[in-house]
Amino acid sequence: MKTKLLLLLCICATSFTLFAQENKGVAKKLKDAFTSEAFQLYGYGQIIDNISEHPDLGIERTTANNSFDVARAILFAMGKIGSQKQFGYMLMYDFGPNACLHELYGEWLPTDAVNVRFGQFKIPFTIENPISPTQIETIYFGRGARAMSGSVGDFNQQDIKGNIGGPKVGRDAGLQLSGRLFKKNNFFRIEYYAGLFNGTGFNTKDNNNHKDFIGTVYYQPVKDLRIGGSVYSGKLNTPIDGVPGNHVRNLWTVGAEYNSRKFYARSEYIAGNNGGLKRENYYSSAVWKFSPNKWEALGKYEYYDKDKSVKNDEISDITVGINYYLAFSTRIQLNYIYTDNKTLGKNNAVAMQLQLFF
Repeated sequence: MKTKLLLLLCICATSFTLFAQENKGVAKKLKDAFTSEAFQLYGYGQIIDNISEHPDLGIERTTANNSFDVARAILFAMGKIGSQKQFGYMLMYDFGPNACLHELYGEWLPTDAVNVRFGQFKIPFTIENPISPTQIETIYFGRGARAMSGSVGDFNQQDIKGNIGGPKVGRDAGLQLSGRLFKKNNFFRIEYYAGLFNGTGFNTKDNNNHKDFIGTVYYQPVKDLRIGGSVYSGKLNTPIDGVPGNHVRNLWTVGAEYNSRKFYARSEYIAGNNGGLKRENYYSSAVWKFSPNKWEALGKYEYYDKDKSVKNDEISDITVGINYYLAFSTRIQLNYIYTDNKTLGKNNAVAMQLQLFF
């Protein structure tokens, strides 16, 4: 009896060991499949609690004084293919409340000096717009930078004078040439972007025969500092004040960005003429990384004039906050935001965001 029991235990132990080894092998194959250079799968989610004295005056407008929101639930796949890994691709989809395709493009990467990208992606306009929501220091992007890069308008969505009819969430479909030139030690002196885009926003077909041009150049005199600017030249086919036609849409920026192990700063001036509406924006942001990869303290000031022909309609925002990193790109953010709207009044808001990266 004891011999049979011992034999049964040995069989069970052997079977369990083989099962565990087999599952371990399957798990390794799955891991290799999803982390190979040809195919990588990532994702992140952002959950926000926004408490606002006057919700309609905040950087991120809400209808409630206290609102819990799933801001984003992003999944993206990317990879490099070909014998020399010169071809790449990206697919990015938001499964959040406003579910939609964000990016889909292919690119050819023969050298550092020449990269060609075709598809739908973030436009290379301003320093702030191309920054990922997972990397930007504040919970919300700047009010003026979002409006003037087409991310979010500040009037009714049908009012082209307010929304500029631009690439929603700062994205558009087009063809872009970019690259980095004149390498010195471990950085490049010049970084450039030039592209032709529909000008109608992401997931939207073009509505005229004119392609909008965007050009951006940065000069990096030292490793941690880059300075430069962008131009946007386009035409938008939409009625303005009842007048149909392709209306002018010209914008330009100049700015600088400094990034070292302990300190980060970014400052930018943006001006534009959208169908006769002239507007301007400038901001400065600074981050003290007092415990790198763990704790950050930040401050940001922004001034935005949405219509220079109207007196006393300027908006200024002051943001102070703390970021705490639980792991790589997984963090908790706390922001206090003071808004002074010359037309509508003042607002105090507190926002907290949990960002999960996987």
